[in-house]
Formats: sequence, C-alpha cells, structure tokens
Amino acid sequence: MAIATLLLWMCTAAVGGYLLVTSTRIGGAGQRHDPGAPVPASQPAPPSQPVRAPAQAAPGTAQAATPPRARDRFDPPSLARAKSEPLPGMRELAEFTHPALAIIGLGFWLSYVLSRDRVFAAIGSGVLLGAIAAGVSWAIVNARAAKRAADGGPAAAGPYAGALSFSPRLLVLHAAGAVLTLLIAVVIAARA
Repeated sequence: MAIATLLLWMCTAAVGGYLLVTSTRIGGAGQRHDPGAPVPASQPAPPSQPVRAPAQAAPGTAQAATPPRARDRFDPPSLARAKSEPLPGMRELAEFTHPALAIIGLGFWLSYVLSRDRVFAAIGSGVLLGAIAAGVSWAIVNARAAKRAADGGPAAAGPYAGALSFSPRLLVLHAAGAVLTLLIAVVIAARA
C-alpha cells in the first residue's frame, strides 16, 4: 500500500508539473513597462524639477503635514502593487513553498517505503499536509490576483506579473490526487 501511495504521489506531482508548464499568465502581460522606452504623448512627462523636502517649522508652531498620497504618486508600479496587496509577497511565497514541500514530503515518503520506519511516514504525511495548505493558499491568492486583473486593479509589473491561469480539469485532478494521497498516507502512518 505504501508503494501505491508513492506512485499516486508521483502522479499527482507530475500533473502539478504539467499544470505549471502549461499555465499562462493573465493580466500584466501587456501592462509591462520598459524603462528605456519613450513615454507616449498621452502620458505626462516626469517632473524636471527635483522634489524638495518641506521646510522645518519653528518649534512650538503647527507644521503643515503633506498628505500621505502626495508621496505615493512617484511609486513604481511594483511598489504600488505591493502596497495594495493585503499580504505582500504571499503569492510568490506560496508559489515556491507548495512544490518545495511536496518534493520534501515525497522524499520522506520514499524513505518510509525503503526503511519502513514509522517516523518517516509521520513526517511525510505532515509535510504533505503543509504542501496542501500552501497549494490552497496559492489558489486563493491567485484567484484574487486574477479578479484584480479582470477588474482593472493596480498594474502588476515584472516578468512574473499577473495571475496564473490553469486548466480546470487538470487542477481538479491534481487536487483530488493530493487529497487521496493525504488520506492514504495518514491511514498508513496511523496504522504503521
């Protein structure tokens, strides 16, 4: 049964790898800006005067504070996007940790299959649960990014801008394989 679980895990990982290879980025692909490209006439040119810091007020007098949005207008698109995200960097973190945890868990499960040591089965099942949690959080954050791109939210910048678009059938197959693998691995770890 442990070998069947290992094979199911490997098939689920293969479907996940295929999903990554065949995915496409939506939103942000046409919105990238090349800093060396000329600015179109319809966009205003950047100011030629340097921005000066406000003068210090005399002690004991009220200082007129600049509104917080006045300094945000010079933010690059990547910083504006990061400021608008509820948890900046969450998508990139989940995009890395989901496959990384899945590979680490697969290594522990392979160690269990070769040695039949119960500790490896328990660690592999726990790491698989973490990989599934990272995958679910990646799906949620990716769906939010896709919705933001569809609504015309802040422009994403960089080579990995925009949300990933996956094939729904393969995504369901990958999720079902992961859940089935987790259930079998937990039963084996509890019984071993």
